[in-house]
Amino acid sequence: MRVLFSLLLTISFAAAAQSKKQKGDSSIPLPNTEPTVVKPAAAPAAAVPAASTPPPAAQTKADDVLPLPMAGPELPALDLSLLKDTSLCIFPFVKESSAGAADKQYLDAIQKTFFDVAKDSPLLKDAVLLGDSTSKCEARDAACFSSVGRMAHCQNVLVGSSAAKGNGYVLSVRIFEVGKQRVLPGSEVEQVLETDRQADVQAWAEGQACRALQVKCVGRISVDADRRDMTIYVDNRLAPRTFKTPEVIAVEPGVHGVRIAVGQRTSLEKKVPVRRGGFSETIYARQTEKGGLPLSLASDLQGQRPPASVDVREGKWTKPVGYTLAGAGIIALGVGIFQGQHSKSLINQAESNYRANGAYLPADVSNLNSASSAATIGNILLVSGAVLLASGSVLTFAF
Repeated sequence: MRVLFSLLLTISFAAAAQSKKQKGDSSIPLPNTEPTVVKPAAAPAAAVPAASTPPPAAQTKADDVLPLPMAGPELPALDLSLLKDTSLCIFPFVKESSAGAADKQYLDAIQKTFFDVAKDSPLLKDAVLLGDSTSKCEARDAACFSSVGRMAHCQNVLVGSSAAKGNGYVLSVRIFEVGKQRVLPGSEVEQVLETDRQADVQAWAEGQACRALQVKCVGRISVDADRRDMTIYVDNRLAPRTFKTPEVIAVEPGVHGVRIAVGQRTSLEKKVPVRRGGFSETIYARQTEKGGLPLSLASDLQGQRPPASVDVREGKWTKPVGYTLAGAGIIALGVGIFQGQHSKSLINQAESNYRANGAYLPADVSNLNSASSAATIGNILLVSGAVLLASGSVLTFAF
């Protein structure tokens, strides 16, 4: 009985102390990022692949749309004012290791990506696409690239390259000054991508070229989120919602990470490449009956749409906790009542002996002391039991 009483007393005091501490929410909050305001824009009227891109509504120029800014660490500090009114040669894409795909079509596509952006640059006087007969150069051989540039009558040479690293590749781009045989200050950027897929590398190359050459480039991420309480994060930045299906979010070209959150729950991040003037593959966000938030790409679903989200009743944990507290409260009340009855019995026995003997015997004094202790313990347990029972009832039936 003493062990049970100690356990119940400890539970009641711990519950009281915990209720004082838990005025605030102890869970880890999601990033408190204010949404970036962008102009709502319709999709361009160009042909869009079925199943992975939303149907265009009206023609919109890239200049009319403000892309969601990329996260700070992704933006290199580029100052390419030295390129003003100069000619730029686009060197074939360089593979710095033999790992991964290295077919000519793949390398040519990446080189042309740089070239297409360079043609639209307001900085450059001219852009030249170097052909297959270009001399082979190591990725950072300034003298070799400068020699190629002189032969092609270019003042600068842009070089993109990749090197294997772990499960991905370090992709980089740099511009060489032909006259000074050096890398143009502030022109070199690199990034690690955990992929060697052509679409990912081309999107990365396009994003780097657009920023380096000051070309306004906008792509769009398509997210099919079927619940209004879903918030969308792109590269860990809160994206605005129009609550249309699908959501279309303007971003710079590149490989972007998308995740969904509902309250304190968040999905895993899904990476998608985005090209300028185009749409990403549609990302479907759904909620499962257990509260999961899986993300699926249209290509993974083979043209099918995933089932609609399922409502989840938040706070299901409250019922078992409520039952536990209510049970502890009932036990505490029962023990408290027993202690009260025991105290009353000891007092009655001492009073009966007093009336018979005309004085309290030593045993009667001991019984009176025990009765006082039992009464105190009983009162504490009655109050604690009532609090526990009330708390358990609220958690069980009110939530």
